[in-house]
Amino acid sequence: MLKLMLACCKVYISESRNKAALESIEQAAKLFSEAAIVNKFEDVTYNRVGYTVVSKLAPKPSSNSHPLKSTVFAMVKAAFENIDLDMHSGSHPRLGVVDHICFHPLASAPLDQVAEIAKSLAGDIGSDLQACSPYLFIWSCTRRGKDT
Repeated sequence: MLKLMLACCKVYISESRNKAALESIEQAAKLFSEAAIVNKFEDVTYNRVGYTVVSKLAPKPSSNSHPLKSTVFAMVKAAFENIDLDMHSGSHPRLGVVDHICFHPLASAPLDQVAEIAKSLAGDIGSDLQACSPYLFIWSCTRRGKDT
C-alpha cells in the first residue's frame, strides 16, 4: 500500500492591503493545479499575508520539477513584480517583499525530499529572479541536519 506523501510550504509576503497584488499572486498559484493554497492569513496591521500551499510528493523524488516548487516560485515572482516596498507601510519588521518561505513534510513524506525542494527553489529564486539572496536554515543546508 502506498503511503500518502505531502509537502507544505508557508509563504509570507509583505503585503495585505494591495488587493490587486494579492490577486496577481493568487492567480500565479492557480497556474499549477497539482498544488493548492489551502490557507490565507491576512494581517492588515502588519501589512503581511501568509499563504499555506500543499501538494503531493512523487514516490521518486525530483526537486527540479515539482508542483509545489513551481507554484511557490510563481507566487514569489508575482510578488516581486507587483509589490513596491517604497510604498509599503506596516508594523511588522520585514526583510523584503517575500519575507519568509518555509517547507514542511506532511503525512509520511521524508524530510530530506522536502529539503531538496527548498534548496532547489532557493537556487531558482537567487539565479532566475536575481532579486534577493535566499538564506537556508540548517536542515536544508546540510545532510540530515548535521554539518558536513
